[in-house]
Amino acid sequence: MVKFLLFTLFMVQAYVLAQMQVVDSLNNEPIPFTHIRVIKTKSTVLTNSEGYFSLDTLRSTDDTILISSLGYESKKYAVQQLYASSRIALSPKEQQFDVVAIQQDKGKLKLRKLGLTKKPRKLLPDYGVNAYNGMIQAVYIPNAHSMLGVLKHVNVYLTDNGIPNAHFRVHIYDVSLLEIKPDKELTTTNIVVSGAKGNEWVQVDLSKERITVGENGCFVGIEWFAAENSKNYQDTLIYKTLIINDTTEKDTLISEIKRGNGIVLGARYEAYSLSKNKIWYSVPFNDKWMKWSEYKAKTQYNIPDSLMMYYYEQLEEVNPSLHVPCVNITATFTKGKSEGNDMDAENRQFNQLEKVKENLSLYPQSTVVELFNSLIQAFQNDDVIYALKYLCVFKNDELEMFINYLEEHKNITGKYFSEAERKHLIERFHFILDHLKEDSLSQIDSQHFELKVNNHIYNLYYFEGKWKIYPINIHS
Repeated sequence: MVKFLLFTLFMVQAYVLAQMQVVDSLNNEPIPFTHIRVIKTKSTVLTNSEGYFSLDTLRSTDDTILISSLGYESKKYAVQQLYASSRIALSPKEQQFDVVAIQQDKGKLKLRKLGLTKKPRKLLPDYGVNAYNGMIQAVYIPNAHSMLGVLKHVNVYLTDNGIPNAHFRVHIYDVSLLEIKPDKELTTTNIVVSGAKGNEWVQVDLSKERITVGENGCFVGIEWFAAENSKNYQDTLIYKTLIINDTTEKDTLISEIKRGNGIVLGARYEAYSLSKNKIWYSVPFNDKWMKWSEYKAKTQYNIPDSLMMYYYEQLEEVNPSLHVPCVNITATFTKGKSEGNDMDAENRQFNQLEKVKENLSLYPQSTVVELFNSLIQAFQNDDVIYALKYLCVFKNDELEMFINYLEEHKNITGKYFSEAERKHLIERFHFILDHLKEDSLSQIDSQHFELKVNNHIYNLYYFEGKWKIYPINIHS
């Protein structure tokens, strides 16, 4: 009996000794919310705000763990190695900043805010968004100025419908050249912050990161952490709403229980057609980004995630919307407008083009994927003049030559293109979309890109926040 008690005590002590702390190798400071992955079981845990985590040594003695944190070199350890010390030291990465030439003369800079700057409408209990422990939700911040800027602050609205003083981590991502999607991470250090009482904007200083905001904007990623004091958090939310009873309408105070295990971001409803590409999410140790709107479109709205005109009409009928988090950035830009491009077909004056007005909601072109989707839509709708004017670029008098040829063809046949030609072009655009890869696009200069698909090369141009194609080689 005594031996059994001693054995039991030994096992309990061994389990207690398995609590580890992850620290900075240079200053021994704890690294909060570090990601720990057990290789064999693929389970994931996070250190707490003091860098501590526990391993179940009774089950993991023959396993390996991977430890990673933003701004530090990742490390692998056999679990048996960890018994020798209660601390694990990670080495900081050397910060290497990309040199980007941005003309910002003294006295000619202006601070501007990009993103959702309005507070949430606090009329309903679900005026915010939250996520699971360790999940990152990335929110797209478009750049309305279409010029390079320098990031200064990230501003996040935290509600009191959760744990306002819970910690969260801030990430900044570049925008993929092919579509509106998070790409390369631009943050290089571990930026963990918290709020206070809630229902307020929390400003995060990122000026030391020296991050360039691209012409197509950026993504702000918020990584959620469960608050250590939030397991049993519960409060009563009282809000004002409109009660309709037959013909009687009156304002009434409604009581409802609210719960939360971490921060809750304030959010506002935005039409699905405008917000469908704005919100992406990922989970720890998974490089794949998933689009939140695709899940909503399938489960809530029962509609395909498409830019086709038919679905635009359907969207207007069902009027779906998504919660967009109240997140914005403050960046510095040079005063004045960005310079145009001498190849821009929009500046060319032809009688045939004057009546055609730009429609970016029907034919978006802020990414390569949107450009080819819009080209497909334009040719399906026989909006050839629109495609030439807004979706293409030309050299010298090539546009005039195209217009004259197409007008002559239409006078003879009644159409700009024969059905066979139109079908071929649409099939070509679909083929390009189906075979796009991240490495398909290579940059030639500041505005000129080459898109290589199945040994065919297409010349693309990007300026003022829009992608266009040089159409001469489309038939190849």
